[in-house]
Amino acid sequence: MTAFTQPQLKTYSLQCYTPGTLSDADKLRLGQFRSSIWREQGQTVRHCATSDSWLERADDEAYIWLAKNQGNIVATARMNLCGHLAHLPEQQLYQPLSDQLITPLATWGRLAVATQWRSQGLATQLIKARLLLANQLGCRYIVLDCPISRVAAMQAHHFKVLLPPQPGILFPDLQFVVMGRKL
Repeated sequence: MTAFTQPQLKTYSLQCYTPGTLSDADKLRLGQFRSSIWREQGQTVRHCATSDSWLERADDEAYIWLAKNQGNIVATARMNLCGHLAHLPEQQLYQPLSDQLITPLATWGRLAVATQWRSQGLATQLIKARLLLANQLGCRYIVLDCPISRVAAMQAHHFKVLLPPQPGILFPDLQFVVMGRKL
């Protein structure tokens, strides 16, 4: 007789921080987490003050989700609200769509999950949490730019490709796809 054991799901807490409420300590951990995930994927963070911390001005005006296990960040995501297209982070990517995007809108970015925490539904939970909040805040549209490898995952959540792949603003050696969804 063979005994089978079910793998235990890892536990974590998920919290959304409204703009300006993330502590300095959590900001530091967030920047280090993002940078470490990006380095694991063979990328270099060149646009930040240091390569070991990826923080941006858009973070100060964003809703930030942190999933933590024993105080350590294991996943994160960001959402910014924009009443005008000129306020979009990396707005150059969206310029060809300026007459099609409906404001107020939300822009999503910086979804990252630690390698050992993948395939447990964390990314899906972060997508659903951002959808819910965007709806509650009266957004009419959501836009994002994602690496080509994430397109199918976002299409599963009813996002549509709005522009063909193009070099990223911060990472010109990678191809990003602009996607959107009406709410």
